[in-house]
Order: sequence, then structure tokens, then C-alpha cells
Amino acid sequence: MIYQVEIPASVLSQERPLRLVQCSDMHLFADPATKLLGLNTQHSFQSVIELIQQQQPNIDLLLTTGDIAQQSSPETYQRFLATMQPLRAPHFCIPGNHDLDEAYHSGLRINQLPCEVIIGNWCCILLDSTVDHEIAGSFSNSTLEYLQQALERQRNRHVLIALHHNPIAVGCEWLDQHMLKTSQTFFKILQPFSNVKLVLHGHVHQIFEQVYEQVNYLSCPSTSLQFKPKSAKFTLDTANPGYRWLDLYANGYFETDVCRLENFNFYIDYQSDGY
Repeated sequence: MIYQVEIPASVLSQERPLRLVQCSDMHLFADPATKLLGLNTQHSFQSVIELIQQQQPNIDLLLTTGDIAQQSSPETYQRFLATMQPLRAPHFCIPGNHDLDEAYHSGLRINQLPCEVIIGNWCCILLDSTVDHEIAGSFSNSTLEYLQQALERQRNRHVLIALHHNPIAVGCEWLDQHMLKTSQTFFKILQPFSNVKLVLHGHVHQIFEQVYEQVNYLSCPSTSLQFKPKSAKFTLDTANPGYRWLDLYANGYFETDVCRLENFNFYIDYQSDGY
């Protein structure tokens, strides 16, 4: 499936680059009052969206990279879309391991996967790395074939690839057991295509940035709980929820940063050993 996103006049006149905003790992419940390890995830998510509204007046593409739900139900996804609505930007979603297939696809009908999102000189290839009822990720043979064909089609554009699971180990021993299991095949497919600039993912609830074989691999904070970097076992971080923004230039250059909530009062059970 190929989608075409309209380019604002200010971008076409080269006044500014394309602005992409990435959100991830909301872990929402059907009941907005339900808490995850002490945190009201709807409240933290709503607060991050309000921060984006304040900081990002010109969003050209909004990308959600999975684990929208902790309780995968149509009600959860309907409230997610309603919370996102004020951003008023072209919005595309990828499921995470908590987004069970049937509920996700019945409650969130905004784009098909896999797909290519064409926006100016860039193409964002969005892939589903989930396996129902499994924490770790894997690409099906059909998804890998689609990726190969999409990269052939998009040789004349700069390419950004997005998925939920991390293809590269982030250095958390407990978390890296649940990364993308087909990463070596993924790397092999990407290798001949020098126009692949970026791979964005969620899943890890922390900032991760690494260059591997000339491709930049980036994650973003969760809008809910944060995982402590370089931890051997499940450990929550005290960092605040947040999001990532990227500026995509017509020549393939990009800039990026992460923004977090400030003065956000919340309670989390830091003694927990998982959820």
C-alpha cells in the first residue's frame, strides 16, 4: 500500500524541512482511570500530546510506533485517536506487541501495513514486527519481501523505516531478549540501499541512538513508563514521558531531538519487577 502525504507550500518553497513527530508506547486501558504500576497512562499520554501542541505548530507527519494499548480493545483505540485528534496532522500507526491483532485492526483503521508513505523527497516504509501473544518481534516472509520491493521502488527517495521492535540491542539485558529476531535478514536487505537514512522504533521506553552500517537507528521515550538504560533486569527510570521530533531535509540530511514533560507530578512503583 502506498500513501501520498500533501506537502505544505512552506516546504515546497524550501522555507523549512519536513517535521516528523514520533510517539510511542502509550500502554492505554479501556478505562482511562486504570493505572500501570501506579501511573495513569492516559494522563501521561494526554500531557505529552498537550506538550506537542505547544511545541510543534507545523507537523507534517505524525508517527506512532506501537504499544498503544496495554488492554487491547476497541474502546482503548477509539480514545487514543480522540486524544491525538487535536494535533491535526497526517497520522500513521504501527502496532506493538501489546496491540493484539483483532482488536487493533477493528479499533484502529487509519492505515494498512506494510505500507509506503511518500512525503516530498522522502519515503517512510512502515512495517509490522509483531507476533500475536509474543513479546519479541519478527518479520514474516511476506513483510521481508515487501520491504525488498519497496526499497527497489523508492531508490530515488531518501528512506526512513519504522517498526515497533528494536533491531539492534540497546544494552538492557532483560529487554534485548525481546528485540527483533529477524534483524540479520533485515540488515542484509538494507545493505545495498545507500538511500536508507533512518530506522525508527519504539518498544524500549528510552532514548537510543546508534549508527550501524551507515544507517541511523533511533528510539524515543514512552509517553508512559520509562525503562532505565543499561539495566540487567527490569528497572524503571525516573525520566519523564516524552516524544521525538525529526526534521527531514530534501537532500537527505536530518536533525532530531527528544522533548520530555517538565514539572509533571506522577507516582510510579519503582520497586516493581515487571508488568
